[in-house]
Amino acid sequence: MTIEMSTKKRNQLYRWIDALPPRQFELVYRLVEELVDVERDETEYMLSSAKMKERLLAARDSDEGIPLEVVREELGI
Repeated sequence: MTIEMSTKKRNQLYRWIDALPPRQFELVYRLVEELVDVERDETEYMLSSAKMKERLLAARDSDEGIPLEVVREELGI
C-alpha cells in the first residue's frame, strides 16, 4: 500500500466519522477507546515481567528478522 493510498483511505475514514450521527459516533468512540485500553493493558502486562521485558528489548535491538517497514507494508499499515 502506498502512502498516497493510505492518505486517501484515512481521509475517507475521517469523512465517514464526521458524518456519523451523535449516537453512532459515541458507539464508535467507545469501541476505539476499548481497543486502545486493551492494547495498553497487554503492554503493561508484558512489561511487568522482567524476563519478558528483557526479551522485548533484545528483539527491538536485534538485526535479525524482517524490518519493521516491510512488516508495515505487508500489513497495510
